[in-house]
Amino acid sequence: MNTSLNSDNLQIEAPKVSPVINKPLQKKTEIATKEISAATETLAKESVQPSHHGADRDRSPYLVNRLLQAKEKNLFAHVKFHLVKQEIDRLGLTETKILDIGCGLQVSRQYLEELGLSFRYFGMDYEPRFEPDAVVDLMNPVNAATGIPFEPDVILALDVLEHLHEDVEVLEDVLANLRALVPDECTMIITLPQMYRLDRFKLSHLFYPEHKIRLRQDEWRKLLETQFDVERVQGLGYLSVIPYLPMASKRYTPENRLGKLFNYLRGTFFEWGPFKPADLFLSNTLGKLGLFKSLSNDVLFVAKPKPRKSHNLL
Repeated sequence: MNTSLNSDNLQIEAPKVSPVINKPLQKKTEIATKEISAATETLAKESVQPSHHGADRDRSPYLVNRLLQAKEKNLFAHVKFHLVKQEIDRLGLTETKILDIGCGLQVSRQYLEELGLSFRYFGMDYEPRFEPDAVVDLMNPVNAATGIPFEPDVILALDVLEHLHEDVEVLEDVLANLRALVPDECTMIITLPQMYRLDRFKLSHLFYPEHKIRLRQDEWRKLLETQFDVERVQGLGYLSVIPYLPMASKRYTPENRLGKLFNYLRGTFFEWGPFKPADLFLSNTLGKLGLFKSLSNDVLFVAKPKPRKSHNLL
């Protein structure tokens, strides 16, 4: 017997092993995988879809994003709110009741608290992401007075009207809505741009998407006087105008050297502390003199409502 093994003819097959599958476990694994996949898809959708107060709901996306990112304390705001407090102090009220129209992030409230004013406050805005006390659109102020816990003594509308519409006739309707909202004996304090981004010159090469309309001081006054009697006018901010002067050049763009100069002057140079009392002084001197009233960053109007033509909503 030949007992030798010929390796060339030797073939060894691996045994066939049938996998043992735990079917209940497999089913649970498949279900869990599907659930994880569905949850991941949902989270992905939620991460790109804003909530009810998200950016897709913003009426003025550019303005909302700018205000949410901007510094609340700056030269212009310092002067503006000191002048606002001066006007409120004139009234001699023990506790002022303020309705802030277009309140934004309620910077007015913060400044006036720091300036030591005793007051109650209610803020309205049409942008929900600012979280005002009431979301109200002056273009269509349905039940606007509902929820205001007091009858206001002072109505603030600080840098508001220029953001609403490009048509003067529409703004006249807005002011009529505002007049219907406010009490007969209240004091209106209204600020509007003049040299801010050189608005009063209406330069064709300058475009600021959130200023729907650009008017001179006399044009703003004429518009306001459709519903209010203007008692005082004052220029607001002179040093804070200087950073905008490079914009007079048709070569100005936010990205070029002129744009960088503007950003440096506004964001750095003119934020040096001593400029604040200096600009307040200029606003309380030059700001009361003829032509200089319209060469300031903003113009401040103090007004009273005209005799009522419709029912008081408050």
